[in-house]
Amino acid sequence: MKIVLDATVLIRAHNRSKALARRLLHEILDRHHRLVLSNEMISEAVRVLRYPEFQAFYGLTESDLLEYTQFLQSVSDVVILDPQYRAPFLRDPNDADVVQTAERGEADICAPTTRTFTRMLRCCHSVPRAASRYARRKPL
Repeated sequence: MKIVLDATVLIRAHNRSKALARRLLHEILDRHHRLVLSNEMISEAVRVLRYPEFQAFYGLTESDLLEYTQFLQSVSDVVILDPQYRAPFLRDPNDADVVQTAERGEADICAPTTRTFTRMLRCCHSVPRAASRYARRKPL
């Protein structure tokens, strides 16, 4: 199955994270599903992880960020996006990269929101329902 995860999930799934997003990422890979990403989505996640508040919390070095970028690129099908793409009917135009990545990568599942992410967690048999409720309330 081909799965797209939004940058907010990728941010929570970095190498030093113990968040459920990291567990979900590994569940997807361990079950031999394919992660579908774009360089734009990976860049966005790394850009946010460089913010001072994330640096203060996680202490990720440039080497850590490069390693995470290379990891994501190595385990995913990276699609090339069209900069002229316009997705109709999107509430948030920033989701256009996610939608286009899903379309170009012919993804079966696209998780652009925390609610969808939480539903995906419930689908992983090894993640208890109580943990998925916690993920919904946990701030980024």
